Amino acid sequence: MEIEGRIVRKRTFRSFLQRIPQRLSEVVEHFFYELGLRIARSPLKWIIGSAVIVLISLSGLYFFHQEKNPIRLWVPQDSEFVRDTEWMFEKFDQSLRLENMILTADNILEPEILAKLNEITKQIISIQTPDQIAWTDICFKVPVISGIAHRTKRSDQSDDFFEIEPEVLINKTIFEPAVHANPELYCHIVNNLPKACLLNSILDIWEYDTNVILHKSKEEIIKDINKIKISPTLGHPLNFTELLGGIIKDENDRIISATAVKTQWAIIVNFSEVDMHDFGNDVGTADWATKDILQWELSYLNVLHRNAKLLNSEKNVNNTLAIWYEAGRSFGDVTFVTMFGNIGILSIGFFLMFFYVLVISSEYNWVGCRVYLTIVGLLCVGGAFIVSISVCSLLGISYGPVHTSLPFLLLALGVDDNFLIMASWKEVHAQKLNRNKPLEKRIALMLGHAGSAIIITSLTDVVAFIIGASTILPSLQSYCIYAAFGVLLTFLFQITFYVAFFSIDARRIENKRNSIFPCIIHENFTQKFINPQEEFSTKLINKIYSNIILTKLGKITIVLITIVTASVGLVGILQLQQWFDPTWFIPNHSYLSKYINVHRAEYPDRGYESMILMGDFNYTAEFPKLINLSEKFANLSTIQSISAWPIDFTKFVLEHFQKDLRNVILEDTEFQNYLSKFLFSRNGGKYQRNFRFKKSLICGQNTAPISVATIDFIFKRFYGPHQWIPAMDESKQVAREVGINGFVTVWSEIFSLWVTDKLIAQEVQRNVLLALICVMGMTGLLIAELQTCFWIFLSVLLTLLNVCGFMYFWNLTIDIVSCIGLELGIGLCVDYAAHVAHAFINAACIDGSEDRTKRAHIAVRYIGAAVAYGAGSTLLALSMMAFSESYVFHAFLKIFVLVILFGLWHGLFLLPVILSTIGPRSLRSHKSPESIEKMEDTDDTVINPLNKELNTES
Repeated sequence: MEIEGRIVRKRTFRSFLQRIPQRLSEVVEHFFYELGLRIARSPLKWIIGSAVIVLISLSGLYFFHQEKNPIRLWVPQDSEFVRDTEWMFEKFDQSLRLENMILTADNILEPEILAKLNEITKQIISIQTPDQIAWTDICFKVPVISGIAHRTKRSDQSDDFFEIEPEVLINKTIFEPAVHANPELYCHIVNNLPKACLLNSILDIWEYDTNVILHKSKEEIIKDINKIKISPTLGHPLNFTELLGGIIKDENDRIISATAVKTQWAIIVNFSEVDMHDFGNDVGTADWATKDILQWELSYLNVLHRNAKLLNSEKNVNNTLAIWYEAGRSFGDVTFVTMFGNIGILSIGFFLMFFYVLVISSEYNWVGCRVYLTIVGLLCVGGAFIVSISVCSLLGISYGPVHTSLPFLLLALGVDDNFLIMASWKEVHAQKLNRNKPLEKRIALMLGHAGSAIIITSLTDVVAFIIGASTILPSLQSYCIYAAFGVLLTFLFQITFYVAFFSIDARRIENKRNSIFPCIIHENFTQKFINPQEEFSTKLINKIYSNIILTKLGKITIVLITIVTASVGLVGILQLQQWFDPTWFIPNHSYLSKYINVHRAEYPDRGYESMILMGDFNYTAEFPKLINLSEKFANLSTIQSISAWPIDFTKFVLEHFQKDLRNVILEDTEFQNYLSKFLFSRNGGKYQRNFRFKKSLICGQNTAPISVATIDFIFKRFYGPHQWIPAMDESKQVAREVGINGFVTVWSEIFSLWVTDKLIAQEVQRNVLLALICVMGMTGLLIAELQTCFWIFLSVLLTLLNVCGFMYFWNLTIDIVSCIGLELGIGLCVDYAAHVAHAFINAACIDGSEDRTKRAHIAVRYIGAAVAYGAGSTLLALSMMAFSESYVFHAFLKIFVLVILFGLWHGLFLLPVILSTIGPRSLRSHKSPESIEKMEDTDDTVINPLNKELNTES
């Protein structure tokens, strides 16, 4: 008896577990049945209530904030780069911004070419904006010492300290005015030196005089280029040959020709006046600048646009003369136009989708056309998007540039739900018994099953996005939160506002009212209830699945094709590269793209400007370590060149004060005295911009304690993340290992890209893994049938595997754009498999048998067309992206196409094959004889998911 009791208890427990999915399904369906009943009885009340809630929620738009700062959009906020940048902005109040122009020709070292360059340069220097902002108002100014450098010897020895003194001659020490001259007299001269704008130009050699240039022979020009190393106009050392590209030298290592010459205008940026909210762009790609700089740069670009067009139309002597240019604002301007300049074209996709949905869901007569219902379906998506912005703004979550793609995602999911609701409506009327029921009960039956199917995919998407919000990328994090609210609100609007209007529209059709002008009644109209099996889509599905897919040969073929594509996808994943190049955002025909191409061709070895950033320590005590740091960086294989003031300062002190700072620790006052003299010396003056002191730097006085200092260097040119990421990490590691007791790091603007590039592969893996866990968890919770959950999980896994793999074959890489695109695609690929699986477990044979093939067939017949229509509408809406010049839209389009194709394959082909072979038992297998008799009017041998009796109808 005890054994029998145990067996009974085991069977009872097993039966209890088996009944959980069925009971859960019944509870969910009962809830939506009751909701549909309430909505159908008072549709206007639900419409008005939804509209009031939307209007109230719009108050959150008052707190709307669009983030435009690139650091807060594209860089992980816990990264060293963000910390270092904030520290630099706090300590450094100013920075340089360069405007670049390149002149190219067969040989630019010809008088006529240089004269033309001088003409263009003078035009730019004389620019004045409509607000009367001139070049001299924003330029970076340096002292002009050319007059001192070329000073002739005078009789007044007290004033002529630039000559070599006897004591200096005896000691064989180079005369340095900052050391040997009378400090009061020297500083008086230094403090009264005029200042001029810094302009790096080869024309400086001839002091920007066109007449001088034209009277020079070609040989004289070549001689000047090779000889002159000091700026005649400024008096500072300047390597003019660095401005030349495509250099050709003779056997004596003399430059004899060049195909390019670069001109650089240096602008000073005051960080305290930069407000990215006002001066940034909606794409989040603008650089730090103030209003006056941006206005001047716009005038600068206009001048160069005109000259480029003029040179292109002229027949000059060289026939190859051309100019290429960029400004600090160029990248932001071009990417903004690329992203948002084609919004008008992209909006055509919405109209195409509208007509597509209208055609699919309507009957071809004046009454059966569902114009307003289609509009309401799209309004639900628009309302969800706006309300999600309002709610997230109220929560203090910023809006970002990626969010522009959110309407496309919501539209895809919302229209998919519309098709599912329409499919359920048709299935309700497929049975004569249902046609005689009141409209309220038919609406309730429709929502009973459609709602239970929609909630599975919607909540899975919501949770997937919530989990995706744990990403370290701020823009993607914000997007996931917006998307989670958007998907949830789309679902809520679909089951309330849309269903309420659906009820009104259904009553309109029953009352034979015109679809455009409801006041017109068509008395001769007769509503026809077409059996779904008579529709073209159903007939096509019947033929394909009965004769091909669900046959033994068809199943084997489907499995083999899946294995082959998965294998190819796996090969693609193994070769998929982690790579991001910001130039991908720039259209090939833009002036900026042309400048970048010319710069790479003419200056192939020019690397990336960077700096060692340091502060918050005693420089006197730590100076030997600074020397060690400078020497280690000079010896790094990844460094092209370094301008290290600690090395030059050490030589200065050793030469003029006979003290070796490698071995001697100076007193603070002595160190500050020598440093002051060094920074006002001829060779040390260029380093003044590398320091910020706690008080102003004054000639003749000891420096104040150093607040922050930098050491400038240039990375070599790199050709991929396999080079630049190790170089970045190595430089930071060297800076740490020196052991300076303070803040020391390496900073470069390009690090904002490299840091993200370094982490993006991990982010993609993490997001995909979390998405799969979410799919498994949510389907397990909502369906509670483990085998079904596993097959949904497998379908999504294979879809993502193929999408990632085929990204490689479609010339995509792992970058921030593809990471976001995959996050968007996850929501779509879940829907396809979940709808089919849900329909399968709710389909049952009338005779009570578990004929999996019949159930799989009816599941696909019922839901397949709706899923395919949803995928088609998504492709149609996204198709306009093909006409955009934006890399972002092209990448999104490619990823969405892959998601849709592989999602449909695994959801509509592989999954039915699996379910028809080893699928789970039906939740509707146990039908009472009475319910079976009520279904005798059906043509199916399988009970459709909608052909069930709910307790509410008894």
